[in-house]
This record gives sequence, structure tokens and C-alpha cells, in this order.
Amino acid sequence: KMGLTWDTAFLRTVPGMAMTAEAVLGLVGGFLGIILASGFESFLFWTSAIISGLFLFTHVTNLTQMVEAKFPMFMKVHLGYLIVWTALLAIDLVICIITFKLILIIVALLLLAFLVDLFLKYRKWKSSGSSGAAGPTEPAQPTSPATLESGKSYGAI
Repeated sequence: KMGLTWDTAFLRTVPGMAMTAEAVLGLVGGFLGIILASGFESFLFWTSAIISGLFLFTHVTNLTQMVEAKFPMFMKVHLGYLIVWTALLAIDLVICIITFKLILIIVALLLLAFLVDLFLKYRKWKSSGSSGAAGPTEPAQPTSPATLESGKSYGAI
């Protein structure tokens, strides 16, 4: 038994909204980028839509906990993705400002979503001891994505 459940409560948390914004803005930017964006921007938009969409899917279906149990580096992979794409979006934002590109609005909104997600994911990583350990340091709590992700660490500001 795989234990997959569809729980959309995660989408109503701050990290859920940030990941949803990343995926949706990436998709919107990808389509608008056909006309308005450079190849670099199109790459950022489409990869943001796909990768953030996959991370969002793993959270909504409770796969994140299963994957982190088998692959403890999963949180670090997600954190690394957020760091790299935030840096690339910041560079692109500067380029858009210098060249007066209209796609600047989508780039700025996407960067904001990544910054929020990065801040929350970093806090979760730091509060977990940043050692990469798979097990929690506190007693187990109820296991819905909303409970797991919006508790003391990832979703609470």
C-alpha cells in the first residue's frame, strides 16, 4: 500500500500558496514568454512551473513525508532548488529593469513567491537541526500535509 492521499488543505497554508504561485506564475510567464521573454526567462518560467508543480504535487499527495523518509536529502534538494532559482530570478529582474521589459512584472511576482518559499523552507531546515536527519526531533503529530507543513516550522511566520 502506497498511502497516497489527496489533501488540498496544504494549498491554504502560506507555503502552499507560495508553491502554487510559483507553479502558476511560471506557467503564465512561460506562455507570455513566447512573445515577451528571452530564452533565459522562458527557461526560468517553464522550469519553475514544472519543478514547483512537482514539489506542490508531492505535498498535496503526502508524498513528501514518504520521500523524505527514504531520501533524507530531499529537503536539501528543495532548498537548493529555491536558492538557485531565486538567484537566477534576481539576476533576471535586474536585466529586465535595465532593458525595460514588460515581463518584469511576472519576474518580480515569481521572485517574491520564491523568496517567501525560500524563507519558510530555510526556517524549517534550520529548526530540524540542519543535519539532514530523517526523523523529527519532537514527538509525532497528526500527519496531514497542512498539519505537517503549517505547524511551528514551515508554515508559521
